[in-house]
Amino acid sequence: MKRNIYFFFKEPLYILMFFFCGSQHVLSADDLPHLSADEIRERFDSIDISLLTCQPHDEVYSIYGHTAIRMRDGKTGEDIAINYGVFDPTIKLFALHFIFGLTDYSMGICSYADFLADYKRYGCGVYEQHIDMNVNQKAAFIKALAENALPENTVYRYNFFYNNCTTKARDIILESIAAMPLTDNIGDTGGAEVVYRSMPPIQQGERTFRDLVHMKAEGHPWTRLGNDLLLGAGADINTTFEQREFLPEVLSADFDSANVVFPASGYSRHLVDTAYWALAPGKPWKNPNNIDFPFTPTQVAVALLLLCILYFGIFEGLVIKRSVLWIHYSYICLYAFVGIVLFLMLFSQHPTVRVNFQIFIFNPLFFIFALPRYIVTWGKYAILASIAIFFLGNILQCYAEGANILGVALLVTFLPILFCKVKKK
Repeated sequence: MKRNIYFFFKEPLYILMFFFCGSQHVLSADDLPHLSADEIRERFDSIDISLLTCQPHDEVYSIYGHTAIRMRDGKTGEDIAINYGVFDPTIKLFALHFIFGLTDYSMGICSYADFLADYKRYGCGVYEQHIDMNVNQKAAFIKALAENALPENTVYRYNFFYNNCTTKARDIILESIAAMPLTDNIGDTGGAEVVYRSMPPIQQGERTFRDLVHMKAEGHPWTRLGNDLLLGAGADINTTFEQREFLPEVLSADFDSANVVFPASGYSRHLVDTAYWALAPGKPWKNPNNIDFPFTPTQVAVALLLLCILYFGIFEGLVIKRSVLWIHYSYICLYAFVGIVLFLMLFSQHPTVRVNFQIFIFNPLFFIFALPRYIVTWGKYAILASIAIFFLGNILQCYAEGANILGVALLVTFLPILFCKVKKK
């Protein structure tokens, strides 16, 4: 749902200015309210606006799809793609910024032909939905777009669920549909409402953010694992109709079932008058550098549990009948290292990651609790209490694949400590 910044022009404002330039005069957002009905017809009647929904390819950032807007002027032949998912991966500590919700994205523009060529190279289909707008609504769209393209507005704070390239495209289109007319006497006058004729299958029933992410990450178990480790209990609350539109596929389905209604006259029409594959789906591109890990998270977790049973349960518990605490400490610290990331999530700007019960098993405090000098006294009770809270958290949160198995594996490490002699060295 994001695009690399180097694929797009870095100065979208200049392209916009040329796009709706009348003769030698550059049209600005301030000019629009002063145009007559005839001038609005002349300038905007030939403009077509479409929603572009792009299929995913093999790169991780692409698996959720992508949304852009196409704007074409039939008179001048200008044809551009407007994209709100431009980011610069070369920014220092980009991954950390993204995790903490401190990533800034921007609006970018390229030619429509180049946009399609990029997706053709990846073997991805591009589904185009032509939006049925009157000239007033087109003028409102151009005005909003010009304001977005100003240097002080082109960058925005990205949020995967609430403010991404798909929701930005949706908002500018729907707000233009609902905008009050810049001038009267141009047929249906604007100020319209978007209503939905039917609910697409993808919108039916209860769906959480986690459900929707799982749906798109199917076939990518380790990507899904990473998502589920970071997502907290807030991702397991049923989402609203609008919230689900953070996914390009959902927004596209909703637009196909939407009507534009003009309350003053009672007139209505389909939001999308024509829809087609501007680029037919091909064979999805596979990154030759991506090596699929042969085992699933569940298989790895089960293997780790068996190793714990063999060493801590059988070897220490039944054979030597004593526990070697430095081995316990080393093992428990593996959980604590993961917990550092979950602890940092408490300070993230993403609201769905802050309350995460998985932190009770991946607990950074284990660095202290599991120290040999503490684990034989109060430390073991602190860790056991943390594990108990983790298992109870299943009531409120859906955990990452294999997390509960890892919880059992951690519990097994305490069998020789609880029932056998202790050897500190």
